[in-house]
Amino acid sequence: MEPADRTEALQVEFDRVQLAGTVRGRAVVRVRLNPTDRRSPPVLRLRRFLSRLVEFRRRDLDAAGSPLGPAFEVTALPGEEPRQFDTPVDLPAEAASREYFLEWALDPADHPRIGAKDDEMVLFRVQLVAAEADRPQTPEQQKLVVISWSDADGVLRGTWQQPGRTPEPLRQALTELLRTSERQASACRDCRLRRELDRLLLEDAVWACEDGPELEEIRRLLVLRELEPDSGSIGYDTYRSHPEHLPHAHPDIAEELAAARARHHARLLAYAPPEPAGPLITHEP
Repeated sequence: MEPADRTEALQVEFDRVQLAGTVRGRAVVRVRLNPTDRRSPPVLRLRRFLSRLVEFRRRDLDAAGSPLGPAFEVTALPGEEPRQFDTPVDLPAEAASREYFLEWALDPADHPRIGAKDDEMVLFRVQLVAAEADRPQTPEQQKLVVISWSDADGVLRGTWQQPGRTPEPLRQALTELLRTSERQASACRDCRLRRELDRLLLEDAVWACEDGPELEEIRRLLVLRELEPDSGSIGYDTYRSHPEHLPHAHPDIAEELAAARARHHARLLAYAPPEPAGPLITHEP
């Protein structure tokens, strides 16, 4: 999830860019209270739109951010309307903040925009509301949970490549790999083969990173990226013509390139979905 500013009283973390077709996800809401003023605890107000709350849990944290116990189901009180939920942020004395874990779901039958590529939707409005008896309830802070749907390349760039979202050195390896598709191709066939090998070696670097949940999801998205229709991520046969190109010598990379292609093909087979998003990209020998 995209990291939030940990100094704010109300913090919300979620992945803004989702893969097209995604209808479930998670968000974390964190409330930090002033330790010198605990007389009237505020209320966390959650206003949902088309999304549904599948799971709503909370846990308290100490000043260092360590959990003070397990997470519990939240008892949300009905608000002024059915789509609004209120819950008091009644921290115990030893707690400095409270985390709320939200799992949301959307029903594609509710709206044609749900899951559509290049579209976005507001899922929740999150408010921290003062609950003082001598004045009407007033939102002190407000955040929106807004997601957009994209293809695999957009999710890799908009979510997993962002600082703080993916641990190093995996993020740097991913950044270098994504950067290769932005470079202009050459008219020289041997130069194209060299660039193909360079790209496959950068892919090797991503796969060689330490295993973890981030790596598995990134691997899956990289394969989807190449299986998507009109994917230009490899570009074996797409290049611009340069009449001014002069012949030049190249070292023999045939054996190294064949081995890299074999590793790449094995990854496609291992991570391709049961129903591929598009035709498998092929290349010249």
